[in-house]
Amino acid sequence: TVTAVRQLAARDAEEQERGARALRVLSRCAGNQTAMVAAGAIPPLVALLTSGTAEAKVQAAGALRNLAAGSSENQAAIADAGAIPPLVALLTSGAAEAKENAAMALGNLALSSETQTAIAAAG
Repeated sequence: TVTAVRQLAARDAEEQERGARALRVLSRCAGNQTAMVAAGAIPPLVALLTSGTAEAKVQAAGALRNLAAGSSENQAAIADAGAIPPLVALLTSGAAEAKENAAMALGNLALSSETQTAIAAAG
């Protein structure tokens, strides 16, 4: 997990994509999610939503989608990291899979009443 988080900050785009892909896969398991959050995965995943390649955006949105599913703590951390505006932006400008992941991430985030207002304000 820590290695994948480090890959997100790499200068090489392919390395960022590999890290985001690994975190997306790992985030499917609730047990891995705690380790990911503790390793600081959320802020760099959010950064990839705006600065990453198209593939990195797909993978980052997918990881955030999984992290936001069923965890109010993760939902708050994702919202606090500024993920809502770039996720909303992906709905109109991303690749099809990025749009799907962004929509699902926003849907998971909307389960928290605290993030509903932020989602509505973002678009």
